[in-house]
Amino acid sequence: MLPAARRALLAGIGAGIVGGAMGRGALGQTLPAGSLDRLVRAYPDHLAAWQGDALIWRDGTRMPIGAGLPARDFEAMLLSATVADGLRQTYRPGPVDGPPPRDHSPGRIRNTAFFLKMYGDCRAGGVPMRPVAWMPHLGRQSLSVTAVNDVAGRLERVVQGLEALPDRYRAWLVPSAGTMSCRPVADTGLVSMHGYGAAIDIATRQSDYWHWARGEPSWRNRIPFEIVEAFEAERFIWGGKWFHYDTMHFEYRPELFPSSA
Repeated sequence: MLPAARRALLAGIGAGIVGGAMGRGALGQTLPAGSLDRLVRAYPDHLAAWQGDALIWRDGTRMPIGAGLPARDFEAMLLSATVADGLRQTYRPGPVDGPPPRDHSPGRIRNTAFFLKMYGDCRAGGVPMRPVAWMPHLGRQSLSVTAVNDVAGRLERVVQGLEALPDRYRAWLVPSAGTMSCRPVADTGLVSMHGYGAAIDIATRQSDYWHWARGEPSWRNRIPFEIVEAFEAERFIWGGKWFHYDTMHFEYRPELFPSSA
């Protein structure tokens, strides 16, 4: 997409103003049942309720959800997601049984205004962080992780689960490829979840990333599911379940898990 077109799409993010027609890869207009309730429950320190087409924050802010706007194709939503767009795909925990369907990448579609308000703006130094010891029994590494939503505490519990695994998993775990990084996503220019300190990358040499491949994404994975399982237990989603696969990547996104997970 040309930079000018991208800027035009991004202009409406903060206000939740979007448009466009149905196209290839368009997702259904109806949100999955209970998705807005799950969103509110997922972030109890920040969200109070939803009412009509407004998400109500605990500080009284009313943010547009955009649930009634026309469905659009995946790329359009990726570049200018409403809050509702970010809930249209549900993350399924558990073992992978094959490549994801086309454009099924739950978590890649994110409303920037929502996460900036929740976590703060790394470009202004507004993200509260604290250190987390990564895999101390395999060689101590200190990672900077957001304290918001107790993401740092949750990652510490992930570490406990990973340290219980046999040492043969070391190649996928040490060293970590990093957490906090105030950088945009390569293909959209939007803030990465790394920019909020709510994501971690592991095992660059043992991972696969669709942006490294040429042409149409062809799903690959070399990350053992035992590692994924430890992250999912604390509601981190895995980029290996995306059509646009990023198998080194995990991010805290509890609202995308089904209620029974």
